[in-house]
Amino acid sequence: MNRLNLIPQDIVLKRKNKKRLVVSSIVLIIIFTLFIYYLGIFFAFNYKLEREIAFYQNNISQINKQIGEEKDFEKELKDLKKRKEIYDSLIKGKIYFFDLISKIESKKSADINLTSINLKDRTSISIAGYCSSLSSCSNFLRNLKYIENLKEVNLNHVRFDSSKNIFYFEITLSF
Repeated sequence: MNRLNLIPQDIVLKRKNKKRLVVSSIVLIIIFTLFIYYLGIFFAFNYKLEREIAFYQNNISQINKQIGEEKDFEKELKDLKKRKEIYDSLIKGKIYFFDLISKIESKKSADINLTSINLKDRTSISIAGYCSSLSSCSNFLRNLKYIENLKEVNLNHVRFDSSKNIFYFEITLSF
């Protein structure tokens, strides 16, 4: 069975055009709806991405700030170390005479008597005294060699006084 189309050709063309127009309108509406939907997704993703970027930039700026503070602290620490080294180098070469005299007094035995301690040209000290025996004088001389910051300990002379039965001595300490 064949169908016969008795509708005029103009109307058939108009219907086809209307159908095409409706189908193309529906397709355009679907495409436009999908475009708006994907545009919304894109902007939402872009907003989320911008928030993450801002968060990480904030973290980076905080880390840079901490690094700057640590660098300042390290500079200050380095400066303090240099100051300490300079101070130590200045103090290291100095002799504190009160401490040195105290150390000399601590090294002598009971039978040694010191009569004078003189400073010579800021590089040496002369010690004069007397004792009852040569062994106590030699022990005193040996003990003086253990004092820090002394370069040399020299016995200048020893003299025996037979009337008093004592030995007079003179020692030079160089620093």
